[in-house]
Amino acid sequence: MVALIAYVAYHSKTRWGSHWSKYGPTYITIASAILIMADLLRHILEDEDIWPARLDNGWGSDEYRDGCGHENFGCLSSVGWLFTVVATYSGFALLVVGTMWNANICHKLKDIKAEWIRLRSLQ
Repeated sequence: MVALIAYVAYHSKTRWGSHWSKYGPTYITIASAILIMADLLRHILEDEDIWPARLDNGWGSDEYRDGCGHENFGCLSSVGWLFTVVATYSGFALLVVGTMWNANICHKLKDIKAEWIRLRSLQ
């Protein structure tokens, strides 16, 4: 993730426009890395007993509810939903957005469309 962030940050000098236009892909990629790594951090904190699995207020680090018996989406606790589903999936969505923005995919798709129209008009 660090290498990907460095790669996107390095390419910020090839972009132009406002601050957000230039550094937006880097910010989004950094946010995606944080969100993707959140569940892994939760696992580490739980394994090292820094964030215990069971707390009286219900916000322990355990991913699954007590007594459910299965490890599936139906048995996820609120912490499990927050870290496993919300953070991880939104992190991967942001990673896709950041890398596509960095690759300037919208401009490239417009170029492909224009070339397609040009080639079709030659027939």
